[in-house]
Amino acid sequence: MTQDKNEFFTQTNPLCRMESNVKARYAVGVDVGGSHSCSAVVDLGTGDIIGTPCVSPLDSGAGALTVSTALADNIMQAVSGSGVPSVEGVGLAFPGPFDYRHGISLIQGVGKYNRIYGLDVDMTLRSMLRSHGMDTFRFVNDASAFALGESMAGAAKGAGRVVAMTLGTGVGSGFVADNRLVESGDTVPAHGWVYHLPFDGGIVDEAFSTRWVCRRYMELSGESVSGAKEVADLCAEGRREAVALFEEYGRRLARFAAPVLERFGADMLVLGGNISRAYHLFGPYFEEGLSAAGCRTAVRTSSLMDRAALVGAASLLA
Repeated sequence: MTQDKNEFFTQTNPLCRMESNVKARYAVGVDVGGSHSCSAVVDLGTGDIIGTPCVSPLDSGAGALTVSTALADNIMQAVSGSGVPSVEGVGLAFPGPFDYRHGISLIQGVGKYNRIYGLDVDMTLRSMLRSHGMDTFRFVNDASAFALGESMAGAAKGAGRVVAMTLGTGVGSGFVADNRLVESGDTVPAHGWVYHLPFDGGIVDEAFSTRWVCRRYMELSGESVSGAKEVADLCAEGRREAVALFEEYGRRLARFAAPVLERFGADMLVLGGNISRAYHLFGPYFEEGLSAAGCRTAVRTSSLMDRAALVGAASLLA
């Protein structure tokens, strides 16, 4: 019987034997939303999600004990369903405002999680999950987690310098260099957040969110819409106002994004969020605008979508 050439090489080459014996490392990534939490175990070497993400309802109007217990249960379900022997810790993608360094919720006045304001989420979850082998927790903004996830295992995998933006109810962002967040310095806005930057007499969060889409379509047509998907459907029907709206959106987004990308020296921009699903409608105008501004950054839409934040949050343990 002949021995397989690759098998022989692996058995006789000490470096290959060392690589094959490297122990896989895992962490839990959690995406905390307004009505549910989603947890998954992630392979820290590959960014692959192990098993099926676990989604559980989460009452954002509840008190600290209810919210903490729901999060802990969701995390434990993900670990038990994955079949992995152990995890390095847990990374949680939380909406802001939040003290991400210390794990303390500062959410107030945004219609959710008001009753956990000031809660030390880090200490609370550690006390609940330490007996299950989890005593290390990291916290990150949800848009920053999206950026990390796409850089580690998504559309921007292999790119050196990445900007990611989520376009939806608001505008989220993250800046990544060599798979690490860049949150300060001359090349990025404070915390890596663009939502508050000035643009066209207002701020970015108003200029490129669902609110702008709805308001602008009303101005163009006199008709109300619920969001970008409805306008995209009207494009398919040949409504000129809908087509004009996405052309305007793409050109305006390019005017804002080009200097941001150039300042960071971005190799790639990744777009996510609900509005990015209409990229085929505004993308050509967006890319044309970038090119006209001399910006050569490659543009991709998210390949991980809802899973990006899970991978990104877990990558904090890598």
